[in-house]
Amino acid sequence: MDFKVNSTDKGLKIEIDGTLTFENHRDFKDILTAIRDAQEDVEISLKGLSNMDSAGAGMLKLAQDKAQQNGKDFKLANIPEQLEVFVALLK
Repeated sequence: MDFKVNSTDKGLKIEIDGTLTFENHRDFKDILTAIRDAQEDVEISLKGLSNMDSAGAGMLKLAQDKAQQNGKDFKLANIPEQLEVFVALLK
């Protein structure tokens, strides 16, 4: 998993590339920290995500919860078709 965090005029944008699996849980803590410290709404782009397991879906749920705990709107964007079933679990 690779990721980029950018602050834009529309909020905090995080782009995740590669795979999001249990093996990435330590690195994902950096994303949670960025969300915790955000002063704006949060969008995570999954455009570059090629694979995700149930642990990856759980990490996205943690990100959603962290943003909402801090009073921020949370949005997943650019969801690859093959991963929509996992993302549906977040709703």
